[in-house]
Amino acid sequence: MSGYRNSMWSCQNLAAGVGGAAVLGVGVLLTVPSIPSATPGPLTAAIQLASIDVALPLSPATDKACDTAVIGCDTSRAIGSKQTPMTHAMIGAGITARPAFCGLICNGTDGTAEDPDGQNGGLLWGDGGKGIEGGNGGNGGWFGGNGGDGGDGIDALYDGHGGRVASATAGGAGGNAGWWAGAGGAGGKGGNDLTDSQSAGLAAVGGNGGKGGNAAPGFFGLFGGGPAGAGGDGGMAVAPLSVATGGHGGDGGSTPNGAGGKGGAGGDARGDLMAANGGDAGAGGNTGHGVAGAGGSGGNAQSFNGDSTGGKGGTGGSSTDGAGGKGGSGGYGYVVGEGNDLAVGSAIGGDGGRGGDSGGVGSNDGGLGGDGGSATVGGQNSSGDATAGDGGDGGNASGNAHGGTGGKGGLAVVNGTDSSGNAVGGDGGKGGNKASTGTPGSGGPGGTAVSHGTGAATNGANGTDGS
Repeated sequence: MSGYRNSMWSCQNLAAGVGGAAVLGVGVLLTVPSIPSATPGPLTAAIQLASIDVALPLSPATDKACDTAVIGCDTSRAIGSKQTPMTHAMIGAGITARPAFCGLICNGTDGTAEDPDGQNGGLLWGDGGKGIEGGNGGNGGWFGGNGGDGGDGIDALYDGHGGRVASATAGGAGGNAGWWAGAGGAGGKGGNDLTDSQSAGLAAVGGNGGKGGNAAPGFFGLFGGGPAGAGGDGGMAVAPLSVATGGHGGDGGSTPNGAGGKGGAGGDARGDLMAANGGDAGAGGNTGHGVAGAGGSGGNAQSFNGDSTGGKGGTGGSSTDGAGGKGGSGGYGYVVGEGNDLAVGSAIGGDGGRGGDSGGVGSNDGGLGGDGGSATVGGQNSSGDATAGDGGDGGNASGNAHGGTGGKGGLAVVNGTDSSGNAVGGDGGKGGNKASTGTPGSGGPGGTAVSHGTGAATNGANGTDGS
């Protein structure tokens, strides 16, 4: 990069030092790559960033050559490479495009219909703008700034005559924070897919939630490290005469120094004659120093007659020097049935998420396992089985800390005295292991099973303790 810096200094009217980059606040800026995630160099790195694919608005052209397309420099005599001179057409294209950065020290603008992504904050400092309609949030400035929230996804669109115009879209990712200080932006929610009466026979799929943005590493761990962004929830799906599937939750953001982001919940699903599947949840974000993020809860599923399967809970994040995140609970599965109706569908609860591992030498416990989701089959004369979800395993501990307790197994119920389906409770999760002087985690209790009809009822097994 030294070649870029030296040649940049050869352009006249560019003031010495970081203050010379202030001209970025006005004039024309072409598209700039995202802020690199690698470890930053010395203060001159700001000039390095400015020299990559950026058109710096300087004073009138001189006869000095530059090795990058800088307005005001003679690029026909490029140093070290052959480049095409700047033309009026190229300048016009740059003016019509929104700059990737708002300037040096400023907050980025929110997304627009033309560009749904939020703008990045100032090159040196500033918050990223919010995304809209599934656009990503802008990143914070290089030295500091919060990431912008991702935009919520767009709901599925139907034409009112049995046709789908557009599917539900995913939520946008939250923007990453700046290098020294700032919080990550939250991921956007996935769009819903709610079929109308004319489109009831079409399958419905909710949009996935966006990932949460990463938080600032901090300046050599001395400060910074705002919380990472939470993952967005998955979108809901409703399909009366076809399969309905909820969107997945987005993963929480991570950070080297601070709290990890919580995983997004899975989207709920509702059907009628066919299957309903709740969306799986997002995982909690990891962290180097701090408490890791919890996993999200799995989406719930409900159908009058088809199979209903709850989504899985998200895994808790892990910490290098801190407590592990809790695993998310599994979603429930529910086959409704009505009165004396024969419900043939089976209900399956989602499994709980595993707790995250802890780290360090202190009392940093492993994360708790998430509870398994319940399963229920209704109706007086049903044949479907009810199988509850298993509890998630507890996270492992380090140092003198405790292993995480395993999650509880889910409850299983078959209603109706004339029902023939079996009920099976979920197994408890295994306890997390200890490291040296701590204690292992206890296994979670198994779930209870209840059958009001002629089918069998089998309780879930208790989880084993950690070692």
